[in-house]
Amino acid sequence: MIIDDIGTAGTMTIDVASTVFKEVEKLPEYVRDMIDEQLDILEKAKILFDVPNVTKMQGTKEPYYRLRFGNYRMMMYYEVGINKLEVLSVKHRKDSYKKHNLPWYK
Repeated sequence: MIIDDIGTAGTMTIDVASTVFKEVEKLPEYVRDMIDEQLDILEKAKILFDVPNVTKMQGTKEPYYRLRFGNYRMMMYYEVGINKLEVLSVKHRKDSYKKHNLPWYK
């Protein structure tokens, strides 16, 4: 799986939170394949805004974004100044927006 190989991509640095690995293990294989595809796209992008289906999260002061693919959402934190992306979670859309899953509610 490509999820283990994330590092510096072009000029954008990508980190994956340790909790994401546990979340991904529980998902069906076809979803893990979709995640791999999205991570490939992120690796090839020079900046986050080059990636389709990325949206800034509403109501946040911090730069939190989500990547929509199928019925799943990848929640991310992006620091524009240093071009660093941290993948915070990958969940089904019905679970991804619950307050207890979002870091800015903690």
